[in-house]
Amino acid sequence: MKHEPAPLEIFLTRLAFFLYGKSVYKAFADRLPLEGREQVLDFGCGMGTVAYYVAKKLPHGHLTCLDISEQWMNVCRKTLRGYGNITFQQAESPKFANESFNLVYSHFVLHDIPVSELKRIISALAESLKSGGVFVFREPLKEMYKISVIKHLIEQNGLSLKDSRITDIPLLGNALESVYTK
Repeated sequence: MKHEPAPLEIFLTRLAFFLYGKSVYKAFADRLPLEGREQVLDFGCGMGTVAYYVAKKLPHGHLTCLDISEQWMNVCRKTLRGYGNITFQQAESPKFANESFNLVYSHFVLHDIPVSELKRIISALAESLKSGGVFVFREPLKEMYKISVIKHLIEQNGLSLKDSRITDIPLLGNALESVYTK
């Protein structure tokens, strides 16, 4: 099942990145618990809006950008050209070695995944975290049902809530940011 963005969606995302990159994406990246040596997964990277800021925070680490869409991956490669610490992976069903990452984050992605697929995906993401690893997501608050399903599945996979907050995001409205540890 392919999920390719329309040209207008790509244009609007680029425009939002240009106009609101620092207040939306950099602000999220700045709150990620990074010291610079971590192995990090951007799940559902899109055009690399958050990854653009995260890659700079990993001078001795590595970032894996994963997306289901071939078009988003092509745009992401352009956004992040010049970085040597990034791997790009297009996959519909992510498969990682257990305990591959110190940090996995997802920005406005999980609410778009059907509930029937979330169980498998969140389980795979939890298994990909190293012991003590961190999972961070930001989702639109208007998706409360989906958020409750996501939180339940994360906790069912042995992760513990460390922190949670509501933020107001330009153009996108209120969002829930939650941090879980393994």
